[in-house]
Amino acid sequence: MFIGTFEHNIDEKSRITLPVKFREQLSDGAYIIGGFDRNLIILPSAKFDALAKKVNALSLGDPEARDLQRRIFEHASEVEFDKSGRFILPTTLRKLAQLENEVTVVGTGEKIEIWSPSLLAEKDARFDEPNAAAELASKYDLSF
Repeated sequence: MFIGTFEHNIDEKSRITLPVKFREQLSDGAYIIGGFDRNLIILPSAKFDALAKKVNALSLGDPEARDLQRRIFEHASEVEFDKSGRFILPTTLRKLAQLENEVTVVGTGEKIEIWSPSLLAEKDARFDEPNAAAELASKYDLSF
């Protein structure tokens, strides 16, 4: 499971490093795709394969299905770590997520999100209001 928040810099070759505990969980491979919130998503290969199977099963006759297929696959890239644990952020994905020199890496359970620090701060601002998180959680059955 991917948990925690980490700050990293993008180097001059457009590379970032993921935390060691994340890289260990990606030993069977990973893919990076554009997210739905001006962010990026890293999925372990098995999760990406499951997503790809569902997306590919959508009807080609449905224009929204084609849009979703394009969104998922257009900028998708395999994550390949170098000996130092870095990988290259493709230029198209950097532009999509408005990433410049710094990124915030967030573990979100079964996936990893990569954010521009300022865009994540905007997204998280909704939780500045008292009870905002509780109200959101009340929409879902999170009992344990």
